[in-house]
Amino acid sequence: MLIFSRGGIAEVGAFDGTLKSLIQCYQTDPDSTYRKLRYKVRQNNDALLRRLVNDHGSEDLGDIKGRTILAWYKEWTGGGEKLSMGSAFVGQLRTLFTFGRSILEIEDCVRLGMVMHDLKFTGTRARKVSVTAQQADAIRYKARIHFGWYSIALGQAFQFECTLRQKDVIGEWVPLDQEGVSAVIFGGKKWIRGIDWSEVDENLILKHVTSKKQKETEVDLKLAPMVLEEFREMLGGRQLLVTDPVTKKVTVNRSLLPASGPVLICDTNGLPWTDSEYRRKWRLVANACGIPKNVWNMDSRSGAISEAIAAGVPLEFVRHAATHSDISQTQEYDRIQAKATAKAMRARVENRNKDETE
Repeated sequence: MLIFSRGGIAEVGAFDGTLKSLIQCYQTDPDSTYRKLRYKVRQNNDALLRRLVNDHGSEDLGDIKGRTILAWYKEWTGGGEKLSMGSAFVGQLRTLFTFGRSILEIEDCVRLGMVMHDLKFTGTRARKVSVTAQQADAIRYKARIHFGWYSIALGQAFQFECTLRQKDVIGEWVPLDQEGVSAVIFGGKKWIRGIDWSEVDENLILKHVTSKKQKETEVDLKLAPMVLEEFREMLGGRQLLVTDPVTKKVTVNRSLLPASGPVLICDTNGLPWTDSEYRRKWRLVANACGIPKNVWNMDSRSGAISEAIAAGVPLEFVRHAATHSDISQTQEYDRIQAKATAKAMRARVENRNKDETE
């Protein structure tokens, strides 16, 4: 028997051959990858796993065949109308069978893993829209001038210029018992994973560990004109960068910026943003700019990548800048990543300025 706790399924028994007992083991085994999932990801997965238990948990693994899974897939997709839902469930089954094969050494999971490998599922169509530099500028201006939401403008600048995901910019709120140290605690939750001022050094080099792949990305903010413009607005026109007229050496007045704390603070409550409220207000600004509703905040990152490719940046450099590579985090790799990101950012800005003058 299984029971659900607030965080998922509570352990009540051992594996008995059914799908629901496999799910139980996956969620409670100390060596399971489930324990390494981020809080929000685990919440989403728990919802899928609950439905699997409710709808098909009593199925014996030995009775599950390829046709069984195809029938479930048709059910999950509503006959092909909800492909993203179907993909989510297929992903969960793959994870469950991999766990059962590699950790529990269940023969039926070996067989089912091969079945899943051979089956073909209709994939979701990749998004083909991106936030352009012009749209990013419009959002920044509208957010700042018409709404007074300076942090939305700064967040848009960071997302677009630095090829960062929304979560890496604004962070997330999680229960206190979740992993991660934070100096920001409110309402029984803590803020983690967002950009902190302490990650910006005296030369305006941002070093941030990404939320999705836990890889350190290094970005020279001096090469990000949108970010620098928002910094100037934040500082009331005070000069963050001073260039010596003779030597042309650039001096950074890093002391003008906060030493630590979340970079993105909600303009109305003084706390780090929640993801839902940030998306909601970004959408209000985007609507006011006339940006189509099929263009989302998450498309800022794809816009940055698209701009780099259009500027002629080698694909290898783009992958490094977007932290798409699977190469280990060695010291040599860190130097390559920083150089690649800087090259990509320079080329993007040069190409952007060229387009504006033509």
